[in-house]
Amino acid sequence: MIQTVGFIGLGKMGMPMAKNLLNSGFGVFGTDVNETAVSEFVSIGGKTGNMLEWLNKVDSIILMLPSSKIVNQVIDEVIEHYTPEHQSNENPLIIIDMSSSYPAETRKNLLKLGGSNIQFMDAPVSGGVKKAISGTLTIMAGGSADLFSKCKRLLEAMGSNIFHVGPIGSGHLIKAINNYLSATHLLASCEAVQLLQSFEVDPATAINVFNQSTGRSGSTEYKFPSFILTESYDSGFNLELLRKDLEMATRLFSDSEAATKLPQFIFEKFDEASRSLAQNADHTEIYQYVTSYLFQRGISNEKDSKAISNCNDTSVSI
Repeated sequence: MIQTVGFIGLGKMGMPMAKNLLNSGFGVFGTDVNETAVSEFVSIGGKTGNMLEWLNKVDSIILMLPSSKIVNQVIDEVIEHYTPEHQSNENPLIIIDMSSSYPAETRKNLLKLGGSNIQFMDAPVSGGVKKAISGTLTIMAGGSADLFSKCKRLLEAMGSNIFHVGPIGSGHLIKAINNYLSATHLLASCEAVQLLQSFEVDPATAINVFNQSTGRSGSTEYKFPSFILTESYDSGFNLELLRKDLEMATRLFSDSEAATKLPQFIFEKFDEASRSLAQNADHTEIYQYVTSYLFQRGISNEKDSKAISNCNDTSVSI
């Protein structure tokens, strides 16, 4: 049974997740490069220290990190310093990667860990900071059924919708595709609302109509009312992180030789926005980027027009 956890990555998502583990009775060692986050975690009863100080004292390690590259570095360090004699063959150390990692890298990490008495599962999350705080995240786990069963109580301390989606890497795969869909809904909704606004339709009215119709989505039901119409743009999910997820999803479609250009188009728009807006822009600020190009003549419109150049010329009147 998992009782003690090492939690690496006490960021906007990781901190509330680690707090919920504490509140559920787990002993938690928290580690982060941000000393302020570490101090906050200690102030609520968490333990801390360099990973090497607690590596052989925990039953499991959760990774909540920005990229596959950093995840790989941590796993290499665990392999180098972990001493298996501290765990029995019946209860080996478990690593759960809850980051948004690339599925192929996740499968490689499983192979690397094969020579150690360490089990590995991917379990990325969806729901944002609000659901991380309330412990109601959606968690998508990839790995063996037996390992999922061992970790379910731990995962239930952080989420309310827990899915075993398939073998190792499946969680990261479905998370990338989920974020691609979320970004697509968001971009389409931003463009639609601004088009309607140009015809003097109030944005809040447009969103209300969508939410009672078939055009509704998570973006219209939650992101617009909470962060865009209020102009707070503070969902807690960085635009650059979504851009990274979209790059991953685009690569997945490309590697599969899927006959679609939509993932590349969506990625390019968010990539442009990431370079245009402030470095730490929230992902909902894509709405402001749409404002900069939707009705402006220039490179963006000229490039986009190529995608519809074969359509018949039509006119709209109201």
